[in-house]
Amino acid sequence: MSMSVTRITGLISGLDTDQMVQDLMKIEYMKVDKLKQQKQVYEWQQEIYRELNSSLLSLKNETFNMSLEANLKVMSAVSSDTTRISATASSDAVEGNYTISVSRLASGAEVTSGASISKAVTGSALAYPVTIDGSCNEFRITLDGVQKTIVLDTKTYDGTAGNTLADLQADIQAKVDSAFGAGKVTVGLDADSLTFEPAGDYKPQLTLDSGDANDALAALGFTSGDSFLMDTTASLKSMADRFDFDPFSAGDTISFKINGQLFEYDFSAGGADESVTLQDILNDINDNENANVKAYYDAITDRVVIQSKDTGLGSEVSIENISGNLFGNTGALQISDGTTYGLNAEFTLNGVAISKASNNFTIGGISYHLTDTTVTDVTVTVQKDSQAVFDNIKAFVDKYNEVLDLFNTRLTEERYRDYTPLTDEQKEEMSDSEIELWEEKARSGLVSSDSSLSMMVSRIRRNIYERVESSGGLYATLSEIGISTVDYRENGKLHIDEDKLMEAINNNPDDVMKLFTNDAGTGVADRLYDELDRDISSLTDKAGSATGFTTYDGSTLGKAIYSLAEEIDEMNVKLFEKENSLYQQFAAMESALSQMNSQSAWLAQQFGGTA
Repeated sequence: MSMSVTRITGLISGLDTDQMVQDLMKIEYMKVDKLKQQKQVYEWQQEIYRELNSSLLSLKNETFNMSLEANLKVMSAVSSDTTRISATASSDAVEGNYTISVSRLASGAEVTSGASISKAVTGSALAYPVTIDGSCNEFRITLDGVQKTIVLDTKTYDGTAGNTLADLQADIQAKVDSAFGAGKVTVGLDADSLTFEPAGDYKPQLTLDSGDANDALAALGFTSGDSFLMDTTASLKSMADRFDFDPFSAGDTISFKINGQLFEYDFSAGGADESVTLQDILNDINDNENANVKAYYDAITDRVVIQSKDTGLGSEVSIENISGNLFGNTGALQISDGTTYGLNAEFTLNGVAISKASNNFTIGGISYHLTDTTVTDVTVTVQKDSQAVFDNIKAFVDKYNEVLDLFNTRLTEERYRDYTPLTDEQKEEMSDSEIELWEEKARSGLVSSDSSLSMMVSRIRRNIYERVESSGGLYATLSEIGISTVDYRENGKLHIDEDKLMEAINNNPDDVMKLFTNDAGTGVADRLYDELDRDISSLTDKAGSATGFTTYDGSTLGKAIYSLAEEIDEMNVKLFEKENSLYQQFAAMESALSQMNSQSAWLAQQFGGTA
């Protein structure tokens, strides 16, 4: 607690009042320093106990892994063709070779626009004659970011043979093919209007512009900037004329059902949904969990796709157009009403024909993942993974040794009783390195005499060494599978005879598993887990959570630290009051001296005046 008051002292007496008060208070503040040092010791002890508690928690987690059959009876599955079939095996899988042939993958229900939903770039109706001369024979086309200039031949199309609008269309197509290559852009004729659109299934953006001079677009019925592009982020109303079929040809209200879920939109002027976009509608469909579909606009093909989230015969996409013209044979999205179903995966496993709704399934403890149909049988080989079991056991032993080493280190640390926690004044007189070295000794051995920790270590070691009774297995001790102590001076450290352990895993895997965990709950991992659970609870009561993240620390040390903090605050208040009282006494003395000096001066003046 910090309290400060600015004072001006010793003006009359000439005394160093501040120093005198500090000297008088020094013994009092030593009492506070003692409390702070005790609080620091408790905090250091708490850190050490929590460190030990955290190490027990990590060992407990590793011990839990050793109580799982999946970590002690590991099976591997290897496919002869991982590009088509991959597999993993659980501990329930039976060793052997499994042949599988896939004739069809499972698929979800899917409906797609019957064609590109965007309307071709369409010019205004042309009337004879259409004259192309030197002042209007050029325009530019930008296709998928590539721009080309189209130069037309000078000619008048007056409707006579060889000079019709169909001939004009053919002449432009030839020029466009020459510029971009055949099959890139389609030039069409819709009644008396020319059209442009990307050819093929890929539908990139196509834009017409007039160029710098000799603009031919006006003569062909187009305006510079006309483009083939479906912008799904613009309001559906503003994009209506970009669709091949107008979504509002049947009115401004659009409603439909997908898998029985109703979607309604009012696009009338001032209507609630006037600014809704195609992407908004697709998002609404996706957000409806009961519809259970995924809908998206495929910008590559310029089509809308709706897929069921599930696969197999039970999956479906059911479309019902209610009002407006979004769905239906001539709807804007060109997706017909009706119901489409998914398909099951069809395959044979060891000669048995099987059908599954998913491409991922588990049979007999083997999980299969189908990614393609097969030309010939694929073989999945299942066998014991002895190395994985060995690695799991080694990880457990390593963690056990690590925790045991930490406890033994803390319990045998030397205690330097002459190195008490430093006071603030002492720290001010030392360098950072000196403080670090001092505190290293001051923290040393703070739990070295803790009998409860010694008992924990003894119980943990006993759970490792004691025989496992009633397991029904071949092994009763870890030493029988090659895990044992070597030197008593290592305080219980375990060593692994790798050859002996691997032999036990290869020859008697089930018995190795029963040594660690069994139905009777007497395995090494079973009983050690219970012991660690009790020890962690005990250390938590003593010093708080192993993670240290608690809103209120009700542990023994936590309460002691809190109590000392309160006592220090209370004592600081009292010392401040006592210090203030001393300053008041000195101030009274200064006042008395000032008054006495004034009286002396007056008397001296009086005597001097009658002389």
